[in-house]
Amino acid sequence: MSGYDFLNGVRVLEVAALGPSSLGGYLADMGAEVVKVEDAGGDGVRYAGNPAMGSPNGESLLHLRWNRGKRSIGVNLKSDAGKALFREMAAKADVVIEGMRAGILDRLGLGFEELKALNPAIVFCSVSGLGRYGPYAEMGSHGPSFDAFGALSSINPYALTKEERVKSAATPVGMHAMGLYAAVGTLSALVRARATGEGALVEVAAADCSAHWLPDVVDAALNPGQCFDRPGFLGGKGKQANWPRLNRYDCADGRGIFFQALSPKFWDRFCKAVNRPDLAAAYEAGRDVNDADEAVYAELVALFATKPFAAWMALFGEHDVPAGAANSRETLVTDPHFLARHNVYEVDLPGAGGLRLTGTPIKTPDQPFAPSLAPKAAQDTAAILADWLGMTKEGAAHLRDDGALT
Repeated sequence: MSGYDFLNGVRVLEVAALGPSSLGGYLADMGAEVVKVEDAGGDGVRYAGNPAMGSPNGESLLHLRWNRGKRSIGVNLKSDAGKALFREMAAKADVVIEGMRAGILDRLGLGFEELKALNPAIVFCSVSGLGRYGPYAEMGSHGPSFDAFGALSSINPYALTKEERVKSAATPVGMHAMGLYAAVGTLSALVRARATGEGALVEVAAADCSAHWLPDVVDAALNPGQCFDRPGFLGGKGKQANWPRLNRYDCADGRGIFFQALSPKFWDRFCKAVNRPDLAAAYEAGRDVNDADEAVYAELVALFATKPFAAWMALFGEHDVPAGAANSRETLVTDPHFLARHNVYEVDLPGAGGLRLTGTPIKTPDQPFAPSLAPKAAQDTAAILADWLGMTKEGAAHLRDDGALT
């Protein structure tokens, strides 16, 4: 069972492993019927990463997220009978996902051109590390390498020292962004296909996703002779002017708050709310902005330490001063706003018991988000063959004898 019903009736055939499985996951979250085609080994993401759920060798949280709401069929795509079965299913699909090294389905005779001949409206999305063309296209790749390519290594935990990594909550960008970009491309192509009957080949490379993640940085590097510092934006030491007014502080109870009184109107409101005209006067005309910022920062550190987080949030709400939680992982999962926004749903995982998992940032008031558990490899083979191809148990047994099924 998928998450919402927005894509009910859309059939997706997915051949994907690890991070590219997230594309099918996002489509399943929105209601598409996503059939995961797996070989005898299954998707490696099932037992990838840390922690393992339920036992030291249990399933991974990435699998429980990226493969939730899908169904799984075991097909041997290296056999002629398995390829024939895949073609039959692709003829009835709206979307085919190639989520491995780019071009694998082409080499199996199951690429876009072959499938388009059977199904002219098919949307074929290839999601890979390095893409279908370019000098690196034939090379293998892994998650951290995408951020290294996209000049994001400074925020990738694998680029940090062991000591820095312990303190960092950084997340690899490319591995998680590729499914989102691919979902936008796939759904856009699907809208056109539904309107015109014309299919499309869409491809997304995780390395490209990393390279596009910070456009103002990359675009600036592309145009070095045309880039100029904006007047008044930077202070005396290269920091953003007035940076203490857009910064994190510790409250009396140890919780972090992200203060956002950068604009003059919010800064004035704050200074009046806390009865600190001296702070308002700190940026008087003629004073060096760097000296003012350093002085204001020291005062704000001391000031925020005088009240607990909830008291500050109440004060800011009363006076309409922007501020928010600066959460750790531990405080996020108890944050009242996070919980009120229905960001958590519950499932029962065999061997682990009840789990509370993050849902989707996409909300709709008409439906709860309650996708089914990620499937075991090939657990739905017989049901999928019956639903998609009207195949009986006897027919499925014949396919197994022919080596089509794993």
